[in-house]
Amino acid sequence: MRRAAILLILCLFNLYGLFAAQVYFPKDPTISPDGNDVCFVFDNDLWIVPFAGGDARRLTSTPAQEWGPQWSPDGRHIAFNSNREGSNMVYLIPVRGGDSRVISKDAYNVVEWYPDSTALLVTRSNMRYGSSSFYRLPLDGSPATLIAEIGDSFATLSPDGKSIIFNRYGDAHRKAYTGSLAGDLWKIDLATKEYTRLTNTQYTERYPRFAHSSGALFYCLSDGNHFQLMRTQNMDFTTAVQLSSFTEWSARDISVARTNERVVYEYFDQIWKYDPAQPANSQIAPLSINIPEDQWTDTRRWDKGGTELSLFAVSPDENFLALQYKYDAFLRPRDGGEPRRMTFDQGGISGIIFMENSRDILVHKMHQGKEMLFMTNVEDPTKLEEFHWFGADSLTVDNLYRDQSGVWVMNYSSSRIGGQVAIADAGLANLRPINAPYPVVTQLGINDDASWAIYAAQRPDFTRELYLYEFATENHIKLFNDYGWSGNFMWTPDNTSILFSQGGGISRLDLIPRDEYELEKDYWALALERSEPYDDEYIEEVDGTKNWEDEESLEESIDAEPQPEEEEEEVEQPKEPTKINVYWPGIRNRVYSIIANVDGSAFPLKMKADSTFYYVVNGYFANKPSTLQSANIYGESIKEEANFGKDTWGFLEIDDTFYYLSNDVLRYQPIGGSGKDIPISFDYEWDVATLNTRVFEEVWGAFGNSFYDPDMHGQDWQALYDRYLPYAQKARNIGDIADVVNEMIGDVNASHTGFYPRRDSRVAYRSAAYLGIEFEPIEPNIMGRMVSFVYPDTRLAQLYRIRPGDILTHIDGIEISHNTSLDSLLADKTGRRIQLRFERDQEPFDAEMKGLSYMELRRLDYAYRIEKRREIVDVQTNGEVGYIHIPGMGYSDYENFTRDLYRDNMDKKALIIDVRGNTGGYVHDSIISLLQKKQYAFSTSRRWRPEPMREPSRVWDRPSIVLVDQHSFSDGEIFPIVYKELKLGKVVGYPSSGAVIGTTEYKLIDGSTMRLPRSGWYRMDGTNMEGNGAVPDIIVENTPNDIIEDYDPQLQRAIDEIMADLENR
Repeated sequence: MRRAAILLILCLFNLYGLFAAQVYFPKDPTISPDGNDVCFVFDNDLWIVPFAGGDARRLTSTPAQEWGPQWSPDGRHIAFNSNREGSNMVYLIPVRGGDSRVISKDAYNVVEWYPDSTALLVTRSNMRYGSSSFYRLPLDGSPATLIAEIGDSFATLSPDGKSIIFNRYGDAHRKAYTGSLAGDLWKIDLATKEYTRLTNTQYTERYPRFAHSSGALFYCLSDGNHFQLMRTQNMDFTTAVQLSSFTEWSARDISVARTNERVVYEYFDQIWKYDPAQPANSQIAPLSINIPEDQWTDTRRWDKGGTELSLFAVSPDENFLALQYKYDAFLRPRDGGEPRRMTFDQGGISGIIFMENSRDILVHKMHQGKEMLFMTNVEDPTKLEEFHWFGADSLTVDNLYRDQSGVWVMNYSSSRIGGQVAIADAGLANLRPINAPYPVVTQLGINDDASWAIYAAQRPDFTRELYLYEFATENHIKLFNDYGWSGNFMWTPDNTSILFSQGGGISRLDLIPRDEYELEKDYWALALERSEPYDDEYIEEVDGTKNWEDEESLEESIDAEPQPEEEEEEVEQPKEPTKINVYWPGIRNRVYSIIANVDGSAFPLKMKADSTFYYVVNGYFANKPSTLQSANIYGESIKEEANFGKDTWGFLEIDDTFYYLSNDVLRYQPIGGSGKDIPISFDYEWDVATLNTRVFEEVWGAFGNSFYDPDMHGQDWQALYDRYLPYAQKARNIGDIADVVNEMIGDVNASHTGFYPRRDSRVAYRSAAYLGIEFEPIEPNIMGRMVSFVYPDTRLAQLYRIRPGDILTHIDGIEISHNTSLDSLLADKTGRRIQLRFERDQEPFDAEMKGLSYMELRRLDYAYRIEKRREIVDVQTNGEVGYIHIPGMGYSDYENFTRDLYRDNMDKKALIIDVRGNTGGYVHDSIISLLQKKQYAFSTSRRWRPEPMREPSRVWDRPSIVLVDQHSFSDGEIFPIVYKELKLGKVVGYPSSGAVIGTTEYKLIDGSTMRLPRSGWYRMDGTNMEGNGAVPDIIVENTPNDIIEDYDPQLQRAIDEIMADLENR
C-alpha cells in the first residue's frame, strides 16, 4: 500500500511536470543570503523560486520594466531598478510581498548591498571620467555619496567592505575577442582610492562576486568560445579553479549566496546553478522554474489601416491597387471596395508589381530571412506561390521593375557579390543575366524599342563607368568614366541623347552632336508656307468654319453603295534592331547640365514629345513641395505641370495620371488637374510574437547578405540560423529577441555590430536635463547643493559667473532640501527654460538657462578637456608645438582639422595629432594626404610679400606625432596605422581595439535598427585590421588613477618625444 502511494505521488509529480509552464529567458538572478531562494526577472516582473527548483512566486506586476534585483544581506528585502514612473529609479520591496517603495528618484543602478543592510552600492554614469562611478546610497532617503569615480555595474564589495572588485571593458557576447578592450578585473582600495588591475588574460573576465562565507571570489572567464564559471581564493588568479566546462552557452551575471557558496547565473535562455555540496558531476545544473500561472498573453493587435502606407502599386489598366500596410500586403479595386489581405506572415514587403495583364501580381518579400519573389492574382490574392527563376535557390532578389520599354529588370546578389542584373521579356519570360563587367549601381535605362540600354557600373576601386548594352548581341560598350553619380536614365525618341539625374539636377548626354539651333522656329519658312494660294472652288464656309474637302468625293461617299474592301493578309516582318550611332571624339564632353538649382532633386520621368520631357522635382528632403515639370531637351521652356505638395514620394505615372504617397496617404493627380485622396480603410490584425520572429529572420538575412566577409569569420551562417530560430520563436518580447540576436552575432566576433530594439514599453520615458555643473558631496546640515565644478563654456559660467562654492538652492521655485532628487526636478526640462536660484556668501541671486541634453553636455565636456590639453602643450613647449584633437573622421572633422592647423598652428615647429577617442568615419586619406604635401616652389609679391613665400603656402612639412588609445575607433584606427606605415612620425599611446569595419545603419521592418559591417580594411601585407588595431611605437597606459587626477601620461610622453625630435634636428 505504501509503495502504491509513493508511485501515485511520483506519477502525480510527473504529470505536474508535464503541465508546468516552462520559462524561457529569465534574467538577472540574485540568490538569497542562505542560498535557499532565487529572485529573477521574467516578463519584466520580479519572481522568486526555490534554489531546489519548483513553483515561482510573482513579486511585482506592473506595466513597467523591472531589472537588476539584489537580495538584502538580512534576507528581508530586494532592491531593484524600475522605470515605472517614467525614468530609472531605485525601489525596495519586501521578500514576502507587499508594496514597493522608492529609495531614490535619481538615476542610480543597483549593484549590491552593504553588509549591514542599511545602504546600497550603486552606480551612475559620470561623463567627467568616461564611465560609471560608485556611490553609497542609504535606505533612509539620504542622498547618495560618491565613493569611487571609475567603476562598472558588475561589481562586488569585499566582505570587509574595504574594497570593490569590478570588471572594466569587455563584451558579454564577444567571447573570442582579444583586443585592447578585452575585459579585466580591477580592485579599488576605498581608503586610498588606488586602482589595481587583477587580471590581464588574452580574453575577457567579467561578473565578479564574493562569497562572504569563505572570502573566495567567483567570476566568469572566456576561454575563447564560452564564459566559464571560475573560483579563486585569496585573490590568487594564478590558481583559479574552473568550475564549469560549458560547450553550448556562456555563464553570465552571477550571484553568490552569503552563508554558503551556492551560485546562480544566466545561461542564455535559462538560469543555471552551482551547488558545491552536490557530487562533482551534479554541481552544475539548470534551475527548474515553474510558473504556476496561465502564461497566456494576448499577442494579437488590431489596427485600422488606410493611412501610414509605405508602398503601393497600380495595375496597368488602373482597376486595382496593391498596398503595404505595416508588415503585410493588401489588394482592392481602385475605385473602392473592401481590401483583401494578400499576405499573413508579417514578413514585410519589399515590392509589389502588377504583370502586363493587370491580373497577375508579383510580390517581393522576405521569407525565412531571404528576399524572394511570389506570384498571385487578383482573383485569389491569398494564394502566393514562389516564382521560380534561375537563382531562386541560391541568389537574393534586391529589386524588380518593368521599364517603360516593357522590359523586366531584376537586380540580384550572390553570396559573394551584389549588383547583378537580369532582364526578361513580356510576362517575365526568358529571364537571363546581362553579365555586366562590374556590379551595376543604377537602373537600366532602356530605349523605346528595347534594343539598347545604358547603366553605370562600379569598379573595385569605386570608379563608376557608363556602359551601353546592346540586347541583340549582348555586348557591353564602355562610354566613359562617370564622375557625377548619374542615374535615372531616359532615352530621347531619336536614340541620339540620354537624359539622366546628376548632382540633384538633370543632364543630357549626346551620343552624337546635336544642332543647338534645331528647335528654333524659321518664321520666314512658316510664313511662306501659310501664304501659298488656295483653290476657292473647294472652299466652303459652314458655321463660320472652312472645309477643304472635295465636294465630289463627299457626294460619292454619301450616295455610293459601300464596296467591300479586299482584305490583305499581313505578314509580320522580322524587326530590325535599332542601330545606335555614337560619335566617339569628345563624347565625355557632350554631357550638358540642363536642369539645375531645383528645390530638391530632379529626375526625368518620360518623354512628352520628341523634344519635350516630363521630370519630377522631389522636394521631400528639402522640405519643399514636389512638382511635375516639363522642359525641352535643352532645359528651356520649363513649365510646372502639377504640384504634389510637401512630404510626397513614391511617384508612379500611368497614362498621364500620377499616383503617390502624401504623408503616407495614397493620392492621385492627373497632369493639369488637382490631387485627390484615394480613401482606403480596412481592419488589420497582426501578432507581436510572429513579428518578433520575423525581426530575427530579417536580422539574420540582412547581416548574412551584407557582412564584409562572405565566410562570416569562419561561422556556418545557415547553421546559426537553424540553431537560433527555435529560441527566437520562444521569445516573449523584443528584449528576448535582442538576447537571441546578440548571442548569434556575437558568435561571428566582429565589431561595428549592434541591435537596437524598438521600444514597446507602455511607460512614457522622462529624461532629466543637465545643467553643466557638478556638486560637492552633500552635507546633512546644508540646504541645497554646493557647486564643485562648472563647464567654462556654459551660460552659467559666462553670464552669471557661477563658480565652485556657490550653492544651488532652488530649481523652478522648488527649494532643494537634503534629500531632494535633482533628476526629478529636471525631468522633461531638456530644451526648456529653467529658473535657478544660487547663493554666494549667504546672498541669493537668480539665473536662468535652457536645460541641456546629453549630447550638449558631452560637447561641453569635450571642449573643456581638449582646451586643457592644448594649454598643457602650449605651456610645456613654450608655444613651439601645436596640438589638435580629431574627435571623428567625418567631413566636418576634416574641415575643423584644416582650420585648426592653418589658423592656429602654422607658426609652430611641430604638431601633436590626437585621435584618442576618435569615433571613426572616412577622411583618414584626406588627412594623410595633407600631411604628405610637399613644397615645390617660391612666390613673391612686390606689394604684399617681397620675401620669398613657399608654395603651396599651406604645407605641413615639420615634425608631427600621433596619440592613439583603446577608444580610437574604426577610421580613427586606420589613420594611425597608415601614419605609422608611411613613417610620417611616431605613434604614442595604447593599442587600439581593432574595430575596423565600414558600417551602415539598417532599419528593420518593426522599426528596430542594427549595424551592418559592410566593408573590410587590410594592411599592405594582407593583415585584416579588424581584430588587429593600431600598435603604438611607444606604449603608455593611462590608468584609472591618472584619469581621476586628470593627469595624461600619454600626452606627456608625446610632448617629451616631439621636443627631443626638435632638439635633434
